[in-house]
Amino acid sequence: MIIHLQGMAIGARRRCYDSLMSRSALGAAAGFVLAGGQSRRMGRDKALLVEDGLPWVERMAGLVRAVAGTCTVVAPAGRYEGLGLPVLGDRWPGEGPLGGILTALDSSAASLNLIVAVDMPFLEEEFLRSLLHEAELGAETVVPLHADGNMEPLCGVYHASALPGLRRFFGGGGRRVKSALRTIPIRTVPAPGHLLANINTPEQWKAARS
Repeated sequence: MIIHLQGMAIGARRRCYDSLMSRSALGAAAGFVLAGGQSRRMGRDKALLVEDGLPWVERMAGLVRAVAGTCTVVAPAGRYEGLGLPVLGDRWPGEGPLGGILTALDSSAASLNLIVAVDMPFLEEEFLRSLLHEAELGAETVVPLHADGNMEPLCGVYHASALPGLRRFFGGGGRRVKSALRTIPIRTVPAPGHLLANINTPEQWKAARS
């Protein structure tokens, strides 16, 4: 089941947001950064690209921690421990981001799990915070929409209740995250187009910095 929030009156959404801002949502939340990719098109580890003096993985971990209160990096064991970040070994290395999402959810005691990919350098704290607050409105996983209406599953708040459905999909051989989301209750929210852009090649990285 997919619920789209684009049609909700702005005033109603503002009142919901304001009421949630008056109390802390962080006690029920955990944060994760997915950094298990092989960066083949980039030619080097994207997570270690430097922006504003910090490797992407450190910058993204700080952003997620500021919103969710905690942040753990999901990656192959031994890859980023030297940076002083909490790292959770991917239980299914090489099986794509869905394996990383399952690794995060399997380890989490939180109801709400903010999970983002490391290669989305335009994400902003305010937007991630709004996703978390939207997730507080129900028991669905919340993911944003690109400007063209496509879901972005690698930046979302995954509800703990999604775990059984995602496990079944993965256990049945499914690996595509967007397809997996079709098997669980989700809500979608619109996002400014540039925020969800990811960087996969040196050319994209150069253009992003210009």
